[in-house]
Amino acid sequence: MLAVRPGARLDSITVGQFTAQCLALALLIIVFGTIAITIGAATGSRPTALAATAGIAVLTYAAGTLAGQIGADALRYASPFHYYIGGEPLRNGFQWADLSILTATIAVLLTVAVAAFNCRDLTS
Repeated sequence: MLAVRPGARLDSITVGQFTAQCLALALLIIVFGTIAITIGAATGSRPTALAATAGIAVLTYAAGTLAGQIGADALRYASPFHYYIGGEPLRNGFQWADLSILTATIAVLLTVAVAAFNCRDLTS
């Protein structure tokens, strides 16, 4: 993005803003990855983990984008997409509170995944 910034007329976007956007996107991806790992650790089924994660992604995206239109503004806070793009990191730079929430979500999901995996009986 930095290489094509002048040609794409994105000179008003700083390197810090690009970095903030990339970090937020990386954390969003890791959130959904840890959701898949958690479901997989709990169920032991790869197809279930992938299908459930895809369903959760669609539902949380819908919740984040449609909440204001259906009068359920509080519902958008349940969506990781809100914390990814709600603070407009490409315009406003790092949104530390949003990034912290995504990081905490990853930590909680990973803890649950490890606990679920440790409870599985892998010898049978």
